[in-house]
Amino acid sequence: MIVQRKFWIALHRYCGLVMMGMLFVTAMTGSMLAFEHEIDAWLNPALMRTGHGRPPLPADVLIARVEQADPRLRVSLFPLDARPGEAYQLRVESRIDPRTGQPWPLDFDRLFIDPASGAVLGQRQWGAAKLDRVHLMPFLNLLHRKFHLPGRWGSWLTGGVALAWLVSSLIGAWLTLPRLAGAGAQPRVFWRRWKPAWQIKRGASWKRTNFDLHRSVALWSLPVVLVVAVSGVYFSLGNEVFRPIVGLFAPLTPPASQTLRRAVPPLQLPLLETQQAVERARANLPPSARSFLPWYASHLPKLGAYRIAFKEEGMRERLFRVRYEQVFIDDRTGELKSLSGHDSGTSADRFLIWQYPLHTGRVLGVWGRALIAIVGLLTASLCVTGFLIWWARRRR
Repeated sequence: MIVQRKFWIALHRYCGLVMMGMLFVTAMTGSMLAFEHEIDAWLNPALMRTGHGRPPLPADVLIARVEQADPRLRVSLFPLDARPGEAYQLRVESRIDPRTGQPWPLDFDRLFIDPASGAVLGQRQWGAAKLDRVHLMPFLNLLHRKFHLPGRWGSWLTGGVALAWLVSSLIGAWLTLPRLAGAGAQPRVFWRRWKPAWQIKRGASWKRTNFDLHRSVALWSLPVVLVVAVSGVYFSLGNEVFRPIVGLFAPLTPPASQTLRRAVPPLQLPLLETQQAVERARANLPPSARSFLPWYASHLPKLGAYRIAFKEEGMRERLFRVRYEQVFIDDRTGELKSLSGHDSGTSADRFLIWQYPLHTGRVLGVWGRALIAIVGLLTASLCVTGFLIWWARRRR
């Protein structure tokens, strides 16, 4: 038993040492990203706010004005849920230069426009390695998700950190349990002997205080940590680990990008306008989702389709509001191509949909986000106290 315990202690220690630096960065950035939109709006009020409450122009009018103002680009995603006084943040991508056959060079992929006029308020490249006000929050977002590594390497690394964090947290919690036998295994005795693990001893040396801090913070934050670590595996290793495991318990709906056929010939201009696409898409919603509000519209020319998303009122803002639907329709005929979401999906699909609001705390509204921010800071502190424990024992 002693030999086994030493093995688990060593595994917990070296697992923590290997991931310590990366977990610290992930925890600190995750704490800030819990209030990403609010921080971004505070840093860039000229981009995010319009300063008036005039009604917005129709989506198709705004898209036409943006694309006419800069023929190099096309609007690939248009928000349908902006609030009064907020700028519209559009996703854009390059058109093909007919002279070269290559995409026009653009140094941005986001445009901020005034919805009442279509005037461009600013632009930025999402995730660019820049630390100015405009690019800071997208930079931190990509740092949190991929460490700015190319391709799948960043996702594999963050997924590995999430798995190591999950395993290390479970082992650490198990190591705090009191070792009892015989009559000592009674519940009252067990809880009395486990209670000190949740507390910090007063008047102790700094080494003991640091150890107690590491152990008690880890125990108190464990429920949230387990949820965040598991959902972190989903975001980074969804196809490699998470979806195959979930698929063992219930069927999963394949992503539309895998099931929809490519348009032939590709890159044709759509016959349907955005507002028409929204109306056609709403007619294909499940009956339980007919009251959902428009969320965003995205044209996918390579698939010859529109992706129109709808969400329940207060989604990711109010308690346990997580439902949404994505409707894929033909961009020329309006026929339904695919449907995915909470109400139209399987139980496994719904389980996956819950992962984002759980990971970000949005499942509990603003209080959930505050909890995630606090747990992020506590996790960063565990990296520091864990290192100090290792360093003190190494010196000894």
